[in-house]
Amino acid sequence: MGRLGVVAAGVEARRQLADPGLALAFVGGAAALGLFVLYPTVRVLLYPTLHDYLTIPHSVRWIQAARNSLVSTVLSTSTAVLVGLAFAFATSRPDVPGRRFFRTVALLPLFAPPFMVAFSYILLFGRQGLVTRHLLGLDVNIFGLHGLWLVQTVAFFPLAMLVIAGVLESVSPSLEHAARNLGADEWQVARTVTLALARPGIAGAALVVAISVLADFGNAVVIAGGWPLLATEAWFRLEGMADLRGASLVVAMLVVPTTGLFLLERYWVGRRRYTTITGRGGRLERPPTYPPLKWAAFCVCALTSVLVLLVYLGVVAGAFTAVWGRDWSLTLDHWHLASDRVGSLWASLRVAAGAGLVTAVAGILLAFLTSRAVPLRRALDFLAVLPGALPGVFVGVGFVLAFNRPPLELVGTPWILVLALAFWHLPLGYQAAVAQLQQIDRSIEEAASNLGARGLHLLRDVYLPLLTRAFVEGFTVSFVRAVTNVSIAVFLVSPGNVVATFAILNMIGNGIWGGAAALTTMLLLVTFAALAVARLAAGRALRPVPVG
Repeated sequence: MGRLGVVAAGVEARRQLADPGLALAFVGGAAALGLFVLYPTVRVLLYPTLHDYLTIPHSVRWIQAARNSLVSTVLSTSTAVLVGLAFAFATSRPDVPGRRFFRTVALLPLFAPPFMVAFSYILLFGRQGLVTRHLLGLDVNIFGLHGLWLVQTVAFFPLAMLVIAGVLESVSPSLEHAARNLGADEWQVARTVTLALARPGIAGAALVVAISVLADFGNAVVIAGGWPLLATEAWFRLEGMADLRGASLVVAMLVVPTTGLFLLERYWVGRRRYTTITGRGGRLERPPTYPPLKWAAFCVCALTSVLVLLVYLGVVAGAFTAVWGRDWSLTLDHWHLASDRVGSLWASLRVAAGAGLVTAVAGILLAFLTSRAVPLRRALDFLAVLPGALPGVFVGVGFVLAFNRPPLELVGTPWILVLALAFWHLPLGYQAAVAQLQQIDRSIEEAASNLGARGLHLLRDVYLPLLTRAFVEGFTVSFVRAVTNVSIAVFLVSPGNVVATFAILNMIGNGIWGGAAALTTMLLLVTFAALAVARLAAGRALRPVPVG
C-alpha cells in the first residue's frame, strides 16, 4: 500500500508539473529561494576558512562576546517571559482592572524601531536623564548589562504575552470550577490548573523571546556601551576595521544558537496542542481571580505600562527640547534638522514598499506551490521559513558577500535592501498565506478543476480573491518591519541610499539627540499611518461581496 501511495504521488507530481505555468512558477520560486536565501547563507558559512573557525576558542574578544550574549539572553528572556506571563494572565481574566488598556499598551513596543527603547531610556534614565538626574538628582550610568537587560525586557515581553495569552485563553473555566468542587483552594487552583496548563505556552514564549534577544542589534548597539555582543561585534568589525572575514565569522557563530532555538521552537509548537478537551456544552464564566494573584499581576502590568509609555514620551519630548539635560525650553529646531534628512525617510518608504510587495507575492506563490503535489515541496517549505532563524546581521553580511560582484552586483543599489528585507520577512508572508489556504475548502478547487481550471489559473481565478487578507497581512508586517529595520540596513546602505533608521543611528552616535528624536517621531507617525491604512484595507478585504 505504501508503494502504491508513492507511485500515485509521483503520478500526481508529474501531472501538476505538466502545466507550463505551474512548472515555470515552481522553477522561479525554487530559483529565488536558492539565490536569495540559500546562497547568502552558504556564502557566510564558507567565507571563513577552517583555520579561522579553529581560532575562535583563542580569541578573547569573541569568547567574551559569546559569553555576554549568553548572559544577556538568559537574563532578558527570564524577565521578559515573567512580565509577559503577568500581562497574559491579567488580560485573560475578566475581573482584572484595566485589562484592555494593558493589552493595548503591551503591543506598542512591537511597532517601535528596534533601537527606540534604548534611545528613549538614555534620555530618561541616563546621566543627563530627565527622571534620574533632573527629577531624582541621581548620577546613573545606564550603559552596559543592566541597561541592556531593562531595555530588552521592555522591548520583547509583548512577544511572550502574545504566545502565553493564546494558551491561557484556551483553558476552559470548567476545569477551575471542577478543581474548586474537589476542595482545592484558590492558590492551588491557580498553581495546579491555570499556570500548569500554561507551561507549554511559557516554554514556547521563552524560545521565541530568546531568539529575539540573542539577535537584537538595535538596542544593543545603542545601550550596551563597551560590552561586546555577537550581534554588534559583526558591525564593529566591518564598519571600524573593514574586516569582512571577521564579520562573517562572528555572524556564523551567532547563527548556530539562533537556528537551534528556532528549530526547537518549531518542534515544540508543532508537537504541542494548547487546548483542553472538556466535552460539549456551554462555556462557563471564569471564576473570580485569586486576589493576591490578581493584584500582583495588576501591579506588574501597571509598572511596566508606565515604562512602555515613557518610551514614547522620552522620544517625543526629546524632539521638542532645545538642549537635552541643559536647556529644557521648547523648540522646533530639531524638526528643521530632521527635515534635512527627510530624504532618508522617503528612501525607507520606497524600500519598505518594495520589500512588502515582494514578501506578500512570494509568500502567496510559495504557499500555493507547497500545497501542490510538486517535487521537493518540503525543501521549498524549509527554505521559505529558514530566514526566520537567521539574525538580521547574518542576512546583512550574507547579502554583502553574495552580491558584491558580477554577474549580480547589487551592493550600492536600493535593490539589495529591498531583496534582503523581503526575503528576511518571507516566513511571515508565507505562513500567513499557508494558514489561510488551510481554511479554504478543497471542494472549491475541485469545482474549478471540473470547469477546466488548471495550475496557475487556479491560483489566479480561485485562490487569489480568497487570499486578499493574507496578502494584506504579509505586506503590512513586512512593510512595518522593513521601514523600522536597522540590523540589515547598517550593512547594506550606500551614500546615495541612506534609510531613516541608519540616519537616526548615526545621529545618536554623534550626540545629535534632538534631531534623532524628531526623525524617530516622524518614523513612528509613518508606521502608525501605515498600520491604519492596512487595517482599513483588511476590513474591506473581509467585507462580504453583495450578491444579485
